[in-house]
Amino acid sequence: MSSVRTPSLAWRLFVVVGVGTSVALTVSDPAWEKWKSVAGEKLPRQAVRSVLVGTAAIHSAEAASSYVSARRGNLEQPGRWALATFLWGFPVMRRLRKAAA
Repeated sequence: MSSVRTPSLAWRLFVVVGVGTSVALTVSDPAWEKWKSVAGEKLPRQAVRSVLVGTAAIHSAEAASSYVSARRGNLEQPGRWALATFLWGFPVMRRLRKAAA
């Protein structure tokens, strides 16, 4: 059974921009200074780091769950389902449920 693993382009752009911005703000001092000049001190850098770490943890847990679900559903390439879930998040899990049904 073949099923599309990737969510819509809008969702993928949302993830890339959101996570990419969080990574840039976490690792790049110039990017942080630019952000601070625009947004001010309302959001501390440590909070951005915490959100990034939390996002990685949630996506890792979702990916592990997707891997198990894909194996139980006898779907082809459960590792690819897990990777897609890690990259794009919960929309892939919805598609996995439909594919396994």
